[in-house]
Amino acid sequence: MDYSRINKELKESMESVPYSLEIDENVFLNNPEIIQQERNEFTKNNPFKQPEHIITKDIFIPSSIDGDDIRLHIYQPKEFNKDRTLIYFHGGGYVFGVPEQVDSQMFEIANGLQTTIISVDYRLAPQYQFPIPVLDGFDALKWIINNGEVELGINAEQITVMGASAGGHLAAAITQMAADQNINNIKHQFLLYPVIHNRLNTPSMEEFIDSPLWNRRYAEIAWQHFLGKENKDQSITYSDLTHYHDFSALPNTTIVACELDPLRDEDIEFSQLLYQAGVATELWVVPRAVHVFDLFNCSLTDEYEKFLMTRLFK
Repeated sequence: MDYSRINKELKESMESVPYSLEIDENVFLNNPEIIQQERNEFTKNNPFKQPEHIITKDIFIPSSIDGDDIRLHIYQPKEFNKDRTLIYFHGGGYVFGVPEQVDSQMFEIANGLQTTIISVDYRLAPQYQFPIPVLDGFDALKWIINNGEVELGINAEQITVMGASAGGHLAAAITQMAADQNINNIKHQFLLYPVIHNRLNTPSMEEFIDSPLWNRRYAEIAWQHFLGKENKDQSITYSDLTHYHDFSALPNTTIVACELDPLRDEDIEFSQLLYQAGVATELWVVPRAVHVFDLFNCSLTDEYEKFLMTRLFK
């Protein structure tokens, strides 16, 4: 990849990080539990300072599949707007990550918009393959609808779902599943550089084979872990978000994509399907940005954060 295409401030911020931003492909493919442990330890050892006026807690709910616990990590300001509830799904290629890895962003949203955030600690591949991560998210949605008012004081009739990368895929899949079951509590989905399908055949996916932070090879490995070797090339509802029968039933949608991201063109493709179905959809392709650009201090991130705060509950 031609790194000169990356926004100058973003590139400098990426280069200032005192550790490698890359994933060892061999470890990712053959020993993903090592990355899981490393990422969890890093998050645990580098906590973000919690604002005093935001309460965090964990609620554990049973999985409808096997009864195991699903952790919901809650962020709630002491003074919150009961009509602003966000269900969030973190990124991590379906394989790694925890809700706390984006504490700083969650605190900012909770504080700035007086929002209750329920971040779903969905179970990870390859130990838990599709559809378990999706069903964990759907179980969380149903719990919030049935218990949110009593347990959290929220209006569960007004929900926004949001996710980043693989978490964006889970957020959209759960929205599709809700529509199929005539659950209309989700009023908006905000998808940040989401994974859309496993075809790996778009121009951007074929171009960005060696891009930083996420590339085609990482995507291939992630899909293999998520779907399993026998299904990794199959088009399955809720896995391939384009393999869907009624896009018109989906709620208002905001999609943020990155110009220099292998996921760019599938994000554009998904937005076109929504446009064609009559869904109110806003697409922003951030120029000169790479995947997870918003985790780095630069003017692009500042601009994105302003956009986010004005769109989540539009």
